[in-house]
Amino acid sequence: MKKITLFAFLIFFTITHAQLKPKTTFGKTIQGNTESGAPIQRCYTTENEELLRAQNPDMPSKKEFNDFINNRIQEELLKKGNLSNSTQNTSVVVTIPVVVHVIHNGDAYGTNENIHDLQVQSQITVLNQDFRKLLGTPGYNTNPVGADVEIEFCLAQRTPDNLPTNGINRVNLGVASYNTTSINNNVKPQTQWDPNKYLNIWSVNIAGGILGYAQFPSSSTSPTIAQTDGVVIGYNSFGSSAIYPAGTYSAPYDRGRTATHEVGHFLGLYHIWGDNTSCVVDANDSQQDFCLDTPAAANPNYGCPINIDSCPTPAGIPDMVQNYMDYTNDTCMNIFTQNQKTRMLAVLNSFPRRLQLLTSNGCQPLETFGLDGNIGITNLNVSPCGTTLSPVLSFENVGTTTLTSAVISYNIDGNNPQTISWSGTLTTGQSATINVGSLSTTSGPHTFNVSIVSVNGQTDQNTFNNTKNQAFTTVTNFASNLVNFRLQLDFYGEETTWNLKNSAGTTLYSGGNYPVTTPSNATVGVMGALIQASWNLPSNDCYTFTINDSYGDGICCQFGAGYYDIKTPTNEVIISGGTFTDTESKTFAINLLSVGEVTAFDEMYVYPNPTNDLLNVFVSNEIGLPESYVIYNALGQVIVNKSIHSAVDLSINTANYSNGVYFIKLTKENQSKTLRFIKN
Repeated sequence: MKKITLFAFLIFFTITHAQLKPKTTFGKTIQGNTESGAPIQRCYTTENEELLRAQNPDMPSKKEFNDFINNRIQEELLKKGNLSNSTQNTSVVVTIPVVVHVIHNGDAYGTNENIHDLQVQSQITVLNQDFRKLLGTPGYNTNPVGADVEIEFCLAQRTPDNLPTNGINRVNLGVASYNTTSINNNVKPQTQWDPNKYLNIWSVNIAGGILGYAQFPSSSTSPTIAQTDGVVIGYNSFGSSAIYPAGTYSAPYDRGRTATHEVGHFLGLYHIWGDNTSCVVDANDSQQDFCLDTPAAANPNYGCPINIDSCPTPAGIPDMVQNYMDYTNDTCMNIFTQNQKTRMLAVLNSFPRRLQLLTSNGCQPLETFGLDGNIGITNLNVSPCGTTLSPVLSFENVGTTTLTSAVISYNIDGNNPQTISWSGTLTTGQSATINVGSLSTTSGPHTFNVSIVSVNGQTDQNTFNNTKNQAFTTVTNFASNLVNFRLQLDFYGEETTWNLKNSAGTTLYSGGNYPVTTPSNATVGVMGALIQASWNLPSNDCYTFTINDSYGDGICCQFGAGYYDIKTPTNEVIISGGTFTDTESKTFAINLLSVGEVTAFDEMYVYPNPTNDLLNVFVSNEIGLPESYVIYNALGQVIVNKSIHSAVDLSINTANYSNGVYFIKLTKENQSKTLRFIKN
């Protein structure tokens, strides 16, 4: 079995596996092998944390995180008068509600990644055996420092909408496998249940041989951190073949210990070798895993070795290869230590999303109501190039009384609430689709809100499932046709390709497969080449910039501080990035003239059209005078920007305009209407 040591302090080494391109690495990638010789990565948590920290500067550093946890541990020990940190149980067992999202692409139930319920349930059984050190199970051990962590797990009995569930959320997303970027950016936000109430576990086909990864606890207020919180496990490393032999597994990772390992990370544990080669152990074990009762280790262990000692000083203390936070085979693992227990309980009581799990009602059975409608958002249908959306809602009867009518309220960002009425017949368990129709908003991030006002002319008896909201972002519009592009390559420019396409899918600009600049011959302070260009982009269109990295590690930051950005001539950032895996795409608009149009302006037009000189704007008396107008030429350049004070201002002299197409945008109370006219 091949093992490559993890380095932490910028030590170079070469990955020589035949399937991997030789590349100097700073030490984040750990490669192991399955018994068949195929490359695997036992855990991606450390790499995932590096990416999150790069994307979210408010996340604490590893040192800040551990200083905080160590202080909390000391506070708790002082309160209990237990400075010995013994293995004695507290007899206070906590239960964490779990939802398992089974992500598949349409396979039959119980086959491939659409794993059977019994395989899911076997994983929960393993977690309880391991965290409780249950006698007579594979989770039991006789090690003097082996601890009953006193944490249990249950499959949820109610959804965030207070609907009954078995805690297994099956989702067909139509994709066979996902890299970690797609999981974090697409799978998680689409499927996650409230991370304050549930431990979200995703069973998914992970590309690249990764068995699993977790997200460390954090107090960051970033939405990115909240919507990715949870644990991801490869579907064939999920559950136990000893409990449910008919499942889909990949030995030797077929006994559920990948999930035990990753839930350990979710609760604040590090790998026992501390993700570095140091054997130095100080009073806080700060160069290892911050748990003094796990012997120092210099690297991960694979298989199930006996009496291996990677840190021979002091002599006679072998690596704890049985610890769940090592990389050994599932059948070799069976220990959480007392220090690890203390750390996990401190984390569970210190970080908001972990602490709230303890008071979640996710495992409590549901109460039944008579009048109980459940509202849901099926699809917002946001325009890919524009600022319109056409929400589709679901309305379900989850009560015992037949529903024949309902009034639904909806709004965008809490503004201008409107209602829509539904009528029909829904018995218990039946649902109806409600089409809201086309709505317009402004460019940028927004939230669509919907709620039940009444059912059968009365107040809904269960308010917990009456309100839903969903964030969405319309394409951001920029006024400059001229944009400046920069691409700072990392050392491995040969891996990078990119393109810019318009809304029709036509490639306007592209580049890639640049020369390699290795660290040994790079100029100090310079990574790879800096690519620069200026583009003149036509108005009233959307553009998508896509960048690819063939190795799957982006252009920042391990192999050079690469980045890309597109800016206006005044340095307004249109898009930027650099930290991704295989690919990243971002869309923006240039002078999209339909922004913010509203139906209230429908009774507004210009005449004569085409015009030779005077252009008149007709506005109905119900609307009243607009506040201002802006006239653009076909390139999106502003020709006139004028405030409107009287009806006289609605007659516009175009005699001096060049022949061609123009747009006039009329605005009133933050709403607008754009009209096209021709000068000839």
